[in-house]
Amino acid sequence: MAVLQNSGYSISEFSSMQQDAIQRVREMQRKARERLEESNRMAAAVPPPAPVRQAAAPPPQAAGQRNPPALPFQGLLDSLGMDGETALILILLLLLLNEGADRMVILALVYLLVG
Repeated sequence: MAVLQNSGYSISEFSSMQQDAIQRVREMQRKARERLEESNRMAAAVPPPAPVRQAAAPPPQAAGQRNPPALPFQGLLDSLGMDGETALILILLLLLLNEGADRMVILALVYLLVG
């Protein structure tokens, strides 16, 4: 019985393993084709989406009513005179300072605030 060098398998064992691998590859390819065909059938069966209609304009509000802020802290930010991006940078700066982050990162954030 001939043994392949450095593998420890005989030629017949190696050939058997090779045939088994080929069979597994063919089985995987068959399953992939079936799934692709099924996916294509399902996509063809789905009707196209209906066109989007324009929503009616909301009724006008009374003069005394105020719109609620779109963001939860928008009123607070407006009273402080800053936008959401500035507040986010400030919060990030405080967190990084508290954690002892790299000075270059902190300086970059300060630059964004000043600039």
